[in-house]
Amino acid sequence: MSSPTPDRSAEPPADAPRAAAPGPGTPPLPQITEKQARRINAPVQGMIISMAVLLLLVLPFVWLQPRPDAQPYRPDVDVAQEADYVAEEAPFPPVVPEPGEDWTANYARWDAGAAEGVPYWEIGWATPQGNFIGLVQTSLANPTWLAQQTEAVPVSATAEAGGVQWDVHVREESRDRDALTVYSGEVDGSTVVLKGDAPGAELDHLATAVTAALAEVSDPAPTEQP
Repeated sequence: MSSPTPDRSAEPPADAPRAAAPGPGTPPLPQITEKQARRINAPVQGMIISMAVLLLLVLPFVWLQPRPDAQPYRPDVDVAQEADYVAEEAPFPPVVPEPGEDWTANYARWDAGAAEGVPYWEIGWATPQGNFIGLVQTSLANPTWLAQQTEAVPVSATAEAGGVQWDVHVREESRDRDALTVYSGEVDGSTVVLKGDAPGAELDHLATAVTAALAEVSDPAPTEQP
């Protein structure tokens, strides 16, 4: 009786790579079921769904926000109205210059001088060329206060504007500080400081408007009698 011939069709070919048998110290690879895999992936899927829902809630608010304009927002403060409030407290008439419609007042406020001991009135303008000039006025100036307002920039020249001789303080731009030009002068009993990044032409224009406004306050036109 002949022995059955073994079926060799299921055997891999002789040159096929054989899986390496695990060594004696190699731990067996863990096997997880499909249900366990779903439980492991559930937190990740929940986080993705939560982020998608959050984006859907936030995006409409982002789309509805107004787009920034090419020009920065510049509030138009009523300087004359603020000066009326300040006049009741200030020991000097607060100046209300009128540099022109293209000049926009960013702020107008009174500082009682609690820190420096010198009360002062200040206004800030955005100029037609997109620069900034701040005005500071007081009748009680002292050298320390003036040095603070001019940022200790020494006088480098003088300029005549509105019939007043102004000291000009110029600080060149550097790595640590921006360029700064300051006009300081005595106008009808007030010490006035103008400073900012504007060129001399705009500072001259504002200085002329300041002197005209203070001259009108100190010597008002006579009213006609009926």
